[in-house]
Amino acid sequence: MTQMRNSVLLAALAILAAAAQLVATRWGLVGDLAGGFLSGVLVLVGTRVLMLEIEKTYLMPILAAVASLCGLASAIVGSDLTTPHTAWTASLLAALPTGMTALVTGMRGRRCQLCRMPLRRLLSFCCPRCHLVACENCWQFERDRCCLCEANQIPLFPIDISWWQQCFGTQVQNGRCFLCLRAADGRVAQWACADCGHGQCRSCWDDNNGQCSRCGWIIPNLPPEIGTQAVTGTSP
Repeated sequence: MTQMRNSVLLAALAILAAAAQLVATRWGLVGDLAGGFLSGVLVLVGTRVLMLEIEKTYLMPILAAVASLCGLASAIVGSDLTTPHTAWTASLLAALPTGMTALVTGMRGRRCQLCRMPLRRLLSFCCPRCHLVACENCWQFERDRCCLCEANQIPLFPIDISWWQQCFGTQVQNGRCFLCLRAADGRVAQWACADCGHGQCRSCWDDNNGQCSRCGWIIPNLPPEIGTQAVTGTSP
């Protein structure tokens, strides 16, 4: 629903910007250029007032430029007046306000993909479960995952039993998981630590990021992000 709302409102802003450009052509070349800049300002202010969530900021200058071109084209088609070639630079002026804003935003650096806070002064981490970049406020340090994956219990390892067999070999056929105490049966797959023989069910291995809760042994050939808290940003 949010995406549809954004699309509808952006289309409305583009029409408004094109109309402003069309009206401004009544004042000749100066009006053409001023209308182009006004079109860009309308798109920029409109996105702020309507609080539109635009992830791809580079699309906004393109939208403003296209709206300006449509306004100019409509003016040319609807009249017999000759438009100087310089008037077409109005589309460049239309792209200027939103383009400068996108440039400044890009220079400020990336943002946390969960809370959208700038990462310039915060530690950031690439979550190995969802692969989103999370700031230190959205990161579960003791769990090595972002708060979103923690809340939704997003698994780290594949469900395919062949992957587990490659890592552990044969399943544990009896006994209980040393962590959750669930019995090993056809519904609960259990695997023994290759170092100490400590048995954990698949869910507990996943919850502990592939680490044995007794001896600290880690499943080999894991992604490098696991357990290393891969920092993608640093504090000043």
